[in-house]
Amino acid sequence: MEKREYEILWNYYYGLGKVTKVGIEDIRTLDKKKLIKRIYEIIDNDYNEVWYLIRDKKEKSHILKSKYGNYYANELMKEFNEKYTFFKITTDLIKMFDKNIYPIVFKVKEEDFKNFYNNEKNINNAFFNNYYSYIDNTYKSVREYRNKVETETFDKEEDAVYWCSNIELTKQQILSNNIRPFDLKEKVYNYDS
Repeated sequence: MEKREYEILWNYYYGLGKVTKVGIEDIRTLDKKKLIKRIYEIIDNDYNEVWYLIRDKKEKSHILKSKYGNYYANELMKEFNEKYTFFKITTDLIKMFDKNIYPIVFKVKEEDFKNFYNNEKNINNAFFNNYYSYIDNTYKSVREYRNKVETETFDKEEDAVYWCSNIELTKQQILSNNIRPFDLKEKVYNYDS
């Protein structure tokens, strides 16, 4: 997930954003023109509502509010369920960014890891750049920086988180140094697709 996307979500959530609020007609227009790049479904458990961030291929952002007229956003977006993958996140992710946590490391289920990472081609298909999963009694990790995808396997979860959150560290440096930051677990967002 790009830092700009975190900032857009944060700004909108706290009422500071200047992102265009759109209706379903605008999203249909983007769809017809094949301009939709990514759709985030944001679940706000505090207020029991759902809203959407749509990123287009021109790097513009659009927000479909939780309630638009007489309809709820998730009802309006049903027509796009089959066409696009919706990346579902909760507002907990925004609150993590609010605490100045960046990069945020995603912990995913084994099946999601296998869907996101193409081992044969070394391609990251996830919308986020740093993630890991517990697979076969180890922590398999992926990080992507400047379009370079790297993967490593660790025995300890804290090593996987540390490696994912710091692009300058190698596995050898992590394993040779026993000192870890205290706040490693605070950097982890449990992703549930």
